Amino acid sequence: MIHKKWLLHKLFNAKILTSCVLTITLLFTQAAQAAYKPPRTQKPPSGYTDSSGVRGGCQANGVRPVILLAPVTHVGQTTSLHPTFAWFVPHSQQIPMEFTLYEFDNNDQPSKLTYKQQLQSSPGIMTLSLPQQAQDLTVGKKYLWQLESLCNRNRPSRNLLVRAEMEVVPTPSNLKIALSEQLEPSKRVNLYAEAGMWYDALSEALASTNNRQQAKVAASLLEDLAKSEQPLLDKDLSSIALTD
Repeated sequence: MIHKKWLLHKLFNAKILTSCVLTITLLFTQAAQAAYKPPRTQKPPSGYTDSSGVRGGCQANGVRPVILLAPVTHVGQTTSLHPTFAWFVPHSQQIPMEFTLYEFDNNDQPSKLTYKQQLQSSPGIMTLSLPQQAQDLTVGKKYLWQLESLCNRNRPSRNLLVRAEMEVVPTPSNLKIALSEQLEPSKRVNLYAEAGMWYDALSEALASTNNRQQAKVAASLLEDLAKSEQPLLDKDLSSIALTD
């Protein structure tokens, strides 16, 4: 039963990510290709990534959970010690949010608070880069990042909470060489994506989305993620109608 609930949760996230991608892709025709390939040694996330609080005050006000632009069926990777996190806000209400980053300890518990920041929601894609003055993340460590929509500060249980896991890994030597020889942003996105470095690829793609070509690359990258998530889910669940 626990396994089925986990798969239903992941299937739901894959569906809303696909919807998000369609919304973004409609803005750009003939999106450039960005081939994201999940890490060959991909790891399943822990139970901490199950979202909660999808009821109560937030929904009553028309506020829906934000969509994390990150892998949910495996632990995403980055080579950056100050990575960029991104999410999609599917509603127009402006409400306070809280971003929190935790480091997993040796017992695979997200016990160490690494960074916290208050934000104000804004419709569409939002990003947050870990400030350079913040403590460097540690190569080889796994982190849990979460966003909480603070619909009711007096009743936290009614807030919306979504989470994802990320691992900081060393830059492969072949990727390091390829990046040193490539300055074109869209091609750097592809290098990161093909190496399985989701956070690096998306950060590079979103760095200048005011550039139409870069916006196409970002849309393509998100579409690639949505496609890569669904085959990992239990095929038997594809016919299950999800209800509240």
